[in-house]
Amino acid sequence: MNFVLDESVSYGVADALREAGHIVIAIAESATSGLSDKDIFSFVIENSSILITRDFHFTNAVRFPPDKTGGIIYIRSGNLTSNEEISLVIRFISNHPYEEYSGRLATLYKDSIKIR
Repeated sequence: MNFVLDESVSYGVADALREAGHIVIAIAESATSGLSDKDIFSFVIENSSILITRDFHFTNAVRFPPDKTGGIIYIRSGNLTSNEEISLVIRFISNHPYEEYSGRLATLYKDSIKIR
C-alpha cells in the first residue's frame, strides 16, 4: 500500500511500514516538508495514498473528505512514545483489511479504533 505520513507522525512509523513492504512518503523527509494541510491533502489524492496523521484538522470530513483518498488514519492518543505510535499503526494495518478503511476516516486510540 501507499502511505503519506504527515510531519506530526513519529518517523519510526515510516521505517516500520517500509520494513513491512509498503511504499511510504514521509513529508518530513522530502522536498514537500512544510506543506499546508490543503497541499498535503492534494498530494495524498494525487498519489492515491493513505494519509497517516496526528493533525486533528484532517478529521474534518467537509474540508478533507476521506472518500477522495485511500483513507485517513488519525492517531488520536495524546502522549505516545514512538514505539507506542508504531505499534498502534502496525497493529491496525495488520488487523484490518484495506477495504474496511479505504476512503474512510479511521481514528486510532490506545485501546480502541473508530472507523467512519
